[in-house]
Amino acid sequence: MRKQDVPFQIEAIVDEISLSIERGIQEGIFPGGICSLEVENYPPIVITRGTFEAGRKDSPVKKDTLYDLASLTKVVVALPLILLSVQTGRLSVTDPILTYLPELAKGQDIEGKQQITVYHLLTHTSGLPGWRPFYLQGNGRESYLRLIAEEALVGKPGNQVVYSDLGFILLGFIIESVWNEPLDQLARRMLFQANGMATASYKPLEQLSTLAANIAPTEDGNIFEQAMITEDNAYPHLVRRVDEFPWRQGVICGTVHDGNAHYGLDGVSGHAGLFASISDMQNYMKMWTGKAENGCIDPILCNFATRSHTSTLSSIQRGLGWEVSPTGGTMSAVISGCTGGDLVSPEAYGHTGFTGTSIWHDPLRQATLITLTNRVNPTVSLQIKQWRRMHHNRIFSKLKG
Repeated sequence: MRKQDVPFQIEAIVDEISLSIERGIQEGIFPGGICSLEVENYPPIVITRGTFEAGRKDSPVKKDTLYDLASLTKVVVALPLILLSVQTGRLSVTDPILTYLPELAKGQDIEGKQQITVYHLLTHTSGLPGWRPFYLQGNGRESYLRLIAEEALVGKPGNQVVYSDLGFILLGFIIESVWNEPLDQLARRMLFQANGMATASYKPLEQLSTLAANIAPTEDGNIFEQAMITEDNAYPHLVRRVDEFPWRQGVICGTVHDGNAHYGLDGVSGHAGLFASISDMQNYMKMWTGKAENGCIDPILCNFATRSHTSTLSSIQRGLGWEVSPTGGTMSAVISGCTGGDLVSPEAYGHTGFTGTSIWHDPLRQATLITLTNRVNPTVSLQIKQWRRMHHNRIFSKLKG
């Protein structure tokens, strides 16, 4: 291979990734992070910078540091398990969700909920609200199904996009129903072990206790979620419960940051709860880029999942689970901003996690960019959105289209 044929200059890429992460550290967005860029069949470029805990110089980010993936769980666990359920004949994306969760037929908007399909949950078009602090009212599958049944829809299924944790909580329940097996066990057996994701785990303190000292911590308490409840007029009936609730004290480390996953669902959910290292994520993405030795997901399903299904409904384009590039959609979609930045091609797709994690894959460039940070340590930084777009821009701009 001639040098001029290589689609990137490694020195420039290393410098750009290093400078980008260091900028985030200097601006106080996160204490440190790790980034992996894989282009075509070249070895991944992996850069670590900073520490995995704010104020601790003795905790440098390492290549095997585990991060709370937050909502990346949606596309790393729930989405592939649903697609595997489809190709093994256990369900169809057009199935009504009441087929698997009949408990939802007892509550508000029953007629609307009868219309919700698996497809609606995957594309965030179900009409379910985005978030509710259900853990203040109950915990466990039975309680969550009852509470979601009692929740009014915010719109007719298929008519709008509302990014919904509730939808992916239900997808986790559906997966457990069709396989008759707990979600974390299914994920370990069908995804992690099959794809060499050696340290990926729900509840890592129980599953991977030897790695406890190398888990990036998140927030100092659940202050951010407490404020979401007390400062939103939608929850006046829950304010007293906030004061009485046994919130975690001190820096959270090794248990999932998300309240519904931790307090309500014992750390295991379709919407959040997964911890993983950069190598776990590299191996996971091989399922989507055709490089997996055990290529689990049918290529037709991969294509179906990674194209826009909401081009007329939302400025943020949604595939199945994934956010997809807006550059092949409407101008309003482009202007609204994409978490992958301004330079991803029309075929690109990705996802982010609240804790500061992200994946973006651009088939045109044959490039996969994975970034793991803990922007919630010790408190939640609101600058992550702007930093993330600029981060993707400056790295993708170094690659040939």
